[in-house]
Amino acid sequence: MNHFQLPPLLHAGGLLPFLTMVGKPLEDGDVTIDFSQLRRVVPASMVSLAAMVHLWEKQGRKVRFSGISECQILGYLQRMDLLKSCGVTLKELFQRHDARGRFFPVKAVSQPIEAMAQEVANCLAPGGEEYDHPLSGLFDTIAYVLTEVGNNIRQHSSGVGFAAAQVNRQEGLIRMAFADNGMGILKSFQTVAAPWSIDATDSDAIAKALQPRISCKAGEPNEGVGLTLVAELVSMMKGSLLVVSGKGVARIYRDGLRAFEELPEGASYRGTLVAMSFPENAASRYAELLHNAKVKAGILQPGRGRATFEP
Repeated sequence: MNHFQLPPLLHAGGLLPFLTMVGKPLEDGDVTIDFSQLRRVVPASMVSLAAMVHLWEKQGRKVRFSGISECQILGYLQRMDLLKSCGVTLKELFQRHDARGRFFPVKAVSQPIEAMAQEVANCLAPGGEEYDHPLSGLFDTIAYVLTEVGNNIRQHSSGVGFAAAQVNRQEGLIRMAFADNGMGILKSFQTVAAPWSIDATDSDAIAKALQPRISCKAGEPNEGVGLTLVAELVSMMKGSLLVVSGKGVARIYRDGLRAFEELPEGASYRGTLVAMSFPENAASRYAELLHNAKVKAGILQPGRGRATFEP
């Protein structure tokens, strides 16, 4: 029997221990997830859990959920549609209110990425689609980042993906996350026979994916810049980025420092998780920051107003 006791804090500090726990080889049989001690979650922990539940069910395992009634944040989990995305339907003892300006609930990525990115941007930055709106920079940042990350993950995946986002007014932060349960970044490079990938590790593959013009999608000369630009953009906003795929982990810290490591204890996350956070007010300079990110990545010449992609 595979029993997972969710820890009290599934926030940024508890995310990798959680992924290590669920990423260890399972015994034969079903899976039980105990929510009784859970007190705090972030988008990254919710989307990765949803992706894992769907993976286990795809493997023919029955997933049971225990301790839900004792969970102190049950109402929040319901508002964020985490339980619903895992196939759990419970009576809601509250009235739902408009989520705009607060959060985007856990949702399967089953529509065109661009449409979903616009939906998330409309939710977190309502009114920002208007050019001169105070939230237009935040709207454009969210739409751009989610489009690029979503398309990138979809390239590296053949599984089910989930997205979620949150505005934390107290901290002044935007948190967004994508997770899927597909083949992962390394295997996607290996499927197109990238020469360097034969003896590469998962961390090597993530590092390559963060480099410009490194793509697992053959035949398109301008592919392979999306995740690079997202990483540069988040760094320039003094944000943080986390990428987990297989055994590999990549972190970009708020000071711009990059670190690559592996999940401990032989754990492996099936699929890819991309999570980020950045100050809400930093996104107001979106156009300037994206321009600078393109220059730094070498896909825009300094002093030029538009990107010049090399064939």
